[in-house]
Amino acid sequence: YEFHQDSNFYYLSGVCEPGFAVAYDIASDTAILFVNHVSADEAVWIGVPPSLDAYRVAHGFDQAHYTFDVEKVLNTLKPSTIYTLEYMNTEQLGASLASTINHRALLDPLHEARVFKDEFEIDVMRRANRISSDAHVTLMKETRLGMNEAEVRGRFVGLVLSKNSMYEAYGSIAARGRNAAVLHYTKNNQLLDNADEMILVDAGATFENYASDITRTWPVGPTFSPLCRDIYEIVLDMQKQVIQACGPNKQWEDMHNLANRVAAQGLLKLGILHGPIEAILDNFVVGYFMPHGIGHLIGIDTHDVGGYPTGTERVNKPGLRYLRARREMLPNM
Repeated sequence: YEFHQDSNFYYLSGVCEPGFAVAYDIASDTAILFVNHVSADEAVWIGVPPSLDAYRVAHGFDQAHYTFDVEKVLNTLKPSTIYTLEYMNTEQLGASLASTINHRALLDPLHEARVFKDEFEIDVMRRANRISSDAHVTLMKETRLGMNEAEVRGRFVGLVLSKNSMYEAYGSIAARGRNAAVLHYTKNNQLLDNADEMILVDAGATFENYASDITRTWPVGPTFSPLCRDIYEIVLDMQKQVIQACGPNKQWEDMHNLANRVAAQGLLKLGILHGPIEAILDNFVVGYFMPHGIGHLIGIDTHDVGGYPTGTERVNKPGLRYLRARREMLPNM
C-alpha cells in the first residue's frame, strides 16, 4: 500500500515519509526533526536514505536527530509541558516525560491554522486544480457511447499521475445516469449505453499533499437532451450566483441558502416543483435534491478541517444537517 502521511503532521513538518517525529521548542524557537533510522538491511529494499543534515536542510529544521533519541533530546530541553495529539503514539517520550504530556490543547488551534492558507499553499493548490481541470477537459472530449465508467475513471487517474500528481485526492467517481444520484458512488463499472444520459465525474488529484476536488457533468452522447440541458443550466446558475456573492465576512450558510433559492426558482420554472417559493424554502424541499449542502473547505484533506469551529452546532434539518462548514468566510480560507 502506498504511504499517506498524517495531515496534521505534514502541515507541521512537510515530511512525507513514515516513522518521523517533530518537536518545536517554544522557549528557544528551535524546530527539531526526528528521522526514522533505516538499517543497512532495510536500505537494500527501500534505498539508502539521505543523511540527517540533508533531511534537516531539505525540510528547514534547526536540528535533526534519529527517533531513537527523542527522549534524550527532549530531556535536555527540560520541558514543563509537551503538547501532542491524542491519537499520536507517545511511547518514544519514555517514562521520564510522561507526566508533561498534554494531548488535548493542540488539535483545535492546529486545525484553525490549517483553515488559512499562505501564498505557497495557494500556489500548490492552484497546481493541483490545474492538473485536475486539464484531465476533466480531456475526459469531456474523449467520452463516447459504449465506453464503461471504469474506462473514464481509469483515464482520469492515468492523466493526473502522468502530471506528477501523488495520487487521487479521494476515490474518483464516474457515474452515468441515475448512478450520479448516489453521493459517494463507488462501483464505477456500468456501460455508457444511453446517449441521452449524462455522466458525472467527481475526481481530483493530490499534488504535493494538497487536494483538489472537481465535479463536472456532460452528455454521454454528442448533445444534451432538452431536460438534461435545463437541469444543467439550473446548476450552472447556482454556481455562478454563489461565486458572485461569495466573499470575506459572508456566512457559509448564506451561500448554501442562496444556492437553494436559485435551485427552487429553476425547478419552479420547469414545473418540477409547485407552490410559493418561500414555502418550498421553508420546508427544505431543495434538500431532497441537494442533501449534501454546498461545498467544503479544502487543503491537505479533501474535506479539510475547521468547518465547524468549537461551539458551532449542526442544524438537524434536510439539506442543512450535512453542511460541511458553518462559519464566517475570511481572507485566505
